[in-house]
This record gives sequence, structure tokens and C-alpha cells, in this order.
Amino acid sequence: MTHPLAELKLMLRHNLFLDLDEHALMNTKPDGLVCSFLGMRLASAFQPIFRSSGEVIGREALLRASLFEHGTLTPDAAFNVAIETQQLVQFDRLVRTLHLLNESSSFAEDELLFLNVHPRLLTSVNDHGRTFEQILHYYSIPTSRVVIEIKESAVDDVARLSDAVSNYRSLGYKIAVDDFGAAHSGIARIANPVRRYDSLVSNKDTVELNRVLALRPDIVKLDRAVIHAAERSAVPVIQGLVNIFHSIGAQVVIEGIETAEQLALARDTGADLLQGYYLAHPQFAGEQRRGLTEPLAT
Repeated sequence: MTHPLAELKLMLRHNLFLDLDEHALMNTKPDGLVCSFLGMRLASAFQPIFRSSGEVIGREALLRASLFEHGTLTPDAAFNVAIETQQLVQFDRLVRTLHLLNESSSFAEDELLFLNVHPRLLTSVNDHGRTFEQILHYYSIPTSRVVIEIKESAVDDVARLSDAVSNYRSLGYKIAVDDFGAAHSGIARIANPVRRYDSLVSNKDTVELNRVLALRPDIVKLDRAVIHAAERSAVPVIQGLVNIFHSIGAQVVIEGIETAEQLALARDTGADLLQGYYLAHPQFAGEQRRGLTEPLAT
């Protein structure tokens, strides 16, 4: 279902106190819908996530920010601007709305939309996901199509993190743990053939594993460092880690695939889903969509 943009603007202004006209929302080519915030130009890019068979099951929404006169900003830098001006909640609401507007007008209705949530919002906001739910309902998009990506390693308060996950799940959102292994020296050993790493996947009492297992996520995304450092001898170990997550019903994504060799290794681990530049680069919503090409052919 589609709605006139004017109606959406009115709903956002009255219900969510978000004025898209104030943020200069406009349609461009090839970037799709863009807007501004604190002197930054904001746009959405989307990177496909594939099954090993080649089917696109969803897309991760990625912020593309720039200062009009000073060039591009990383997403972290853009969010830091909002934090420094104490406008993180408003900025996050605007970014997620922008992603949804671009996604809903450009991609298949049955695809999942992966959205990153800033770690500070996980512990500082109540009723997680309820505000965004209003926008989803306006577009007749079920919350079950939205995957909330969290970086559990960036949140020290385990109880608040668990509450946030419970809140999202109670509304029907799917939960993904992002960049698993990036912050834990123990996880990094799985891809290093010169060290002993077998104890990691045989000991479920490992702290970094326990935190994630307790959250019971729908999806776990292994950080790019895992596949980038991996050699053939590490495949059974990564496969053991994949099996642990499978045991709690979670699917596993191998991120950061950039070469044919990394793709082959990732597929051999038994991971469910694949993502990386070798498969597809992020694209703006207004760019021509490309079909699946040779890298995932069987």
C-alpha cells in the first residue's frame, strides 16, 4: 500500500513531532529521497543479504552522510554530531524514517529490512520500536519484516540490553546481533590457525558467547574479521560456532565477503546467509537495481 507523501508528512508532524519539511526532504536521482539535519545531507544505501543459493532475502539499510562543503562522513561521525548536540533520538528517528521511505518505494515487499540501532538508544529509551511501528503500520509493513541490528558488545548494561531486546521482540521485530567477534579477543582466535581456538566452540560458558546466547537472537552476523583472517583449517571451527547458534534457532550471516576464496570458505562453514562487496555493493534507492551475478552461482 502506498500513501501520498503529504499525508505521511502530516502524520509524522502530528504523531511523532517529526517535520520532514523542516529537514528538506526531497527526491533526487540517483540517490532517492534525501534530507538534511544539522548541516548534514542524509541518504540511504542498501546492501543485499543473500542465501547461499543466490536469493536475496533482505537488505541492510546504511546511512550515507555528508557535509555539503566538507565531503562525506562515516555513519559513526554523523551520529556523533547528533550526540554532541543532544539530538540523538530525533536524528535516529529521522534516519530510520528515511530508510523506510526509500526501501518501501524501491524493493520487493517480501524482503527483510535490516536496521541498525545506536547502542546508546538501547539503554536510554523506553518502549523500543513503538514509535517506528506507527510508520510501519502507515505503510502496511509488518514489524516481522524488520530486523533490528544491535551491537551487544557495545552495551555494558546487560539487563537494559535484555529489556530492549524483549521490547522489540514483543512488537514482532526480528533481532540480529551485529559484528559478533569484533570486540572479543577470544572470538578472533577462531580464524588464526597458529593458535589454539578449539576451546572456544566447545565451551558454551565463554562470556562472549553466553551474552549472545542469552539474548536468543533470530540472526547472528559474524564480523568481517572472522572470514578475512580465516584459512581452510579454520573452517571446521567456524562451522562449530555456526552450529552453536543454530542450536538456539538463530541463522548466521557471514559478513565482509570480498573475494572468491572468502565466499568459498563462508559457504563451507554452513552459514545461512552471506553479505559483502564481492556479492553486491550498497546501492542508493534511486540507482538501477542489478540482478544476481556469477559469484553465487552453484
